[in-house]
Amino acid sequence: MRPLFLRLQAFGPFSGTQDLDFTELGDNPLFLISGATGSGKTTILDAICFALYGDSSGETREAREMRSDHAGPDTLTEVIFEFTLGDRTFRLHRIPEQD
Repeated sequence: MRPLFLRLQAFGPFSGTQDLDFTELGDNPLFLISGATGSGKTTILDAICFALYGDSSGETREAREMRSDHAGPDTLTEVIFEFTLGDRTFRLHRIPEQD
């Protein structure tokens, strides 16, 4: 699987929309997600796992707990993940349970 694009909206610590374009990495088969403590590294992995499986990457958080506490009440929490697997491209759109 090769990630292409990830959009987080009102997910984890991100109150707005964050887009990650993995195509900017080119053909590199490996990449590093780095940053200071609390910068959202695990949230990226949680979002990918949520898109694929409907659950977060760890056992400490459930998908319905991933809504940002900082998001406005009218902002929809959602994750869009695009990736390739072999010669096929997939686009997943998940919306966790929310008020």
